[in-house]
Amino acid sequence: MLTSLLVGTLALASTVHGYFNSAQLMQSIPFQGGMASAVFNNSMILFGGENATTQFSSGLYQLTQTSSGYTWNALPQANAPVPVTYAQGLASADGLQFMVLGGNGQFTTTVNNATTNSTSTVPNTNMTLLMQAYTLSTGTWKTVTTLPNMPANRFRFAAAYDASANNIYVFGGVSSNNFNVMSDLYVINSQTGVKQLASSQCGIYGHTATIRNGKLIVLGGMNICPGESLNSMNQIQVYDIASNTWSNQKASGTVPSTRIDHSAVLTPSGQIVILGGSNGAPALTIQYLRSIAVLDTSSYTWSVPNAGGIPPSFRSLANAAMLDGTHITYVMGEAMDNYYNDINVLDTSGYNWLQSFSGTNGGNGSSLSTGAIVGVAVGCAVVVAIVGFLLYRFWGFFKFLVMRIHSDIWSPRSGEPIWAETTRIIFQILFIFIFAIFMVFVIRQAIESPNVVQRIETGVAQVDTPDVRFCFDGYSKTQPQQGVSYPGVACQTDIGYSCNSFIHPLDMSKFQPFFTDNLGPVTCFLYRAPSYFQLTGTSGQNNGSRLIFSLFGDNTNANGRVHVSVYPKAMDPNQVVYGISDDTPSYLSTDDVLAWQNNERNDVATSNVYTIEPFTYSAMSYELVDHRYLQNAGWNYVGFLPITNSTPVVNTEFRAEAPNPTYTQTHPDIGVVALSVDAFVSNIDREVKLYTLVNALGLVGGLFGLLIAVQAWLFGFRPRSPWGVVHRWSTGGMKRSLLRGLHDNFKTTENDAGIPLVHPVHKRFSVNDYSNIGNESETQRISRVEERMQLMELLFKAYYVDDELFREVDSANKTAPPGYDYGRNPMFPNNEKVDLQHGSAITTAHNRASPNSGGRFSHMFNHRNSVVSDNSQQNLNEQYNNGHNV
Repeated sequence: MLTSLLVGTLALASTVHGYFNSAQLMQSIPFQGGMASAVFNNSMILFGGENATTQFSSGLYQLTQTSSGYTWNALPQANAPVPVTYAQGLASADGLQFMVLGGNGQFTTTVNNATTNSTSTVPNTNMTLLMQAYTLSTGTWKTVTTLPNMPANRFRFAAAYDASANNIYVFGGVSSNNFNVMSDLYVINSQTGVKQLASSQCGIYGHTATIRNGKLIVLGGMNICPGESLNSMNQIQVYDIASNTWSNQKASGTVPSTRIDHSAVLTPSGQIVILGGSNGAPALTIQYLRSIAVLDTSSYTWSVPNAGGIPPSFRSLANAAMLDGTHITYVMGEAMDNYYNDINVLDTSGYNWLQSFSGTNGGNGSSLSTGAIVGVAVGCAVVVAIVGFLLYRFWGFFKFLVMRIHSDIWSPRSGEPIWAETTRIIFQILFIFIFAIFMVFVIRQAIESPNVVQRIETGVAQVDTPDVRFCFDGYSKTQPQQGVSYPGVACQTDIGYSCNSFIHPLDMSKFQPFFTDNLGPVTCFLYRAPSYFQLTGTSGQNNGSRLIFSLFGDNTNANGRVHVSVYPKAMDPNQVVYGISDDTPSYLSTDDVLAWQNNERNDVATSNVYTIEPFTYSAMSYELVDHRYLQNAGWNYVGFLPITNSTPVVNTEFRAEAPNPTYTQTHPDIGVVALSVDAFVSNIDREVKLYTLVNALGLVGGLFGLLIAVQAWLFGFRPRSPWGVVHRWSTGGMKRSLLRGLHDNFKTTENDAGIPLVHPVHKRFSVNDYSNIGNESETQRISRVEERMQLMELLFKAYYVDDELFREVDSANKTAPPGYDYGRNPMFPNNEKVDLQHGSAITTAHNRASPNSGGRFSHMFNHRNSVVSDNSQQNLNEQYNNGHNV
């Protein structure tokens, strides 16, 4: 068991699941797919691509791997390049330029009309391969001069760079002018020019091409021959550079699924790792991949490792590169309407998705190393040695412990057969097992108990107001007129109280929300009132009961929108992002703010977010709730005094009317929003567990009582010891104090009657003649009394009491401290003693004959020692009469 525990601990310590931790970077990395990329030392430079609102872009970025993570920078661009998507990126041989080849874009050309002597812009249908070069040192772009025999421009093609010969190979793709799928292969060299090589049998797009040992290895993609089919993964297209020939290389091993628009990375060991992609189906039935596959180019053997950790999201058109020789960096990409901006890291040494570079991996079932196994074995041997030494050193204690446990468990009553006691033990074990199973069920039920929310409402006269953000989408800023510029927001209450001072313009240079409708510039304002400003549900001297916001903008723009978001004051991320300082602290953590920014940039927020059309009237109600969430603390499973987090929450309801075509004739604004309180109450949503240990006490007690009753019904009632574990298992000074207390209160001498049930009177079965029972002597009568008392003791001890306390009294008397004064510490108080020295003459004579006797219970039996004949009864009677005569 110990070995299993150590192994499990080591395995747990080396197992981490999750994406690479780059939350800070994900606030600046754009959501993009179809970008061109190239590797420069430990950096990846990315260009162009598409997202939900832009089909072609010209953003240029640099992702750099460090020893602990990554950095992300937007590179400066002195002049504007041509925006493209689905292009290919390469690094120049000297590492000074970033080359962008081809890509899809809005390509036009200028033509002259001789008839009208004018020029016009038309689509460029004869465009050759676009080659743009970015110089890293100057930040400038230039278009490479068109070389003779340049191939047609294309996108979703493959490009590979042979550094040894300074050759660029361009293969396949889709023509950007007529969208034909091509099968041609070109080599481009800045010194020798452009040369067309042998074409493949089929047109192809969405594939990858990797140069390895003088061969161009093509993986994946969609073949056009002339019908469409995914390129086979067990018949790999290979181009031999030296012989200028194509061939199909049969692959073995675990062949992965066919795919298109995937990523391919060549490792230093000569393996090609492919990641992601899709099945190339139409949008209605397309499926995306996230698995990885590895091709050994020396033997053309496929393997599909079971990578540990959480793999990236399903995607295609992502960018992948090896920046340090060990880890593959896999970033961005898209899957239909999903665009990604995350960073994923694959450790190729063990094929695990990492969360960080600090020695963590994502192994699902990684085996222990040899050193760990040896360490566990040595640890187990040491533990066994320690246990053996303890057994040897404290054998007497262990023996006593075993005997004590045995005596507590095995205790048959006098006359009870072994089968009865055995049956009782079996049933007791069975009942204990049932009770233990029930306890496990109860505890598990408490642990897995769902949380339920209790609403507590208390009527109040005043209610705080939430924060409200207004973002004008598609409204350009106008020049100030009479000191006022648009867009803007005006605020007042229903009694005319102005709350314009609570409107804060937000600096869009710090952070700008993104809205997918992409109507134009975005300008935001935040209503945030101080803590003293509250709405009141009664009339009189107060601020009012409703807020009225008037929205101002270009009233000739019917296509713009105003996006309204509502936040609790203490949970408003705008306060943190835009640096608003006031008397209300923020409860949000840095991770909460970063997650909010990520959602804002991806336009996925839905709670308390509404869109207002211009020239409308809108009404919104709200309620503020103090939601007390249960913390993840073990104490909360108990059931009282829970540990909670108090989190402010706002719930809203929204209603918007249809746009009024004559709105501008009677309103200077473009819309009105009325914000009112749902009810003037204090709301507390208290989260509690449905089942707790306290709830289960009644069930546990009921089952325990039932099992005890069944046990007693089957085998009779056995009283428990009056002592508990504190008394029973005390040691040292505690044990000695117990024995001393028992000795002081229950001291006996050697001639006393002894401890009941521990020192019973001896059995004397001397009476055999029951016919003469009426004439027995005193000795016979006393013996019969002794026999009856002995029988009573045996029955009483066996069936009614636990004699543990009596045995402890005996132990206390036997182990009294040396020099203990019995005279000064009598067994009973004086008023409970019977001193026979002041009693009858018989007793006095007896005491003189036996100076060590007397007192306590000796008047009951000690006088029998003076009786030596069968005439004892007569002698006793005579002495009794003489005494009375005196």
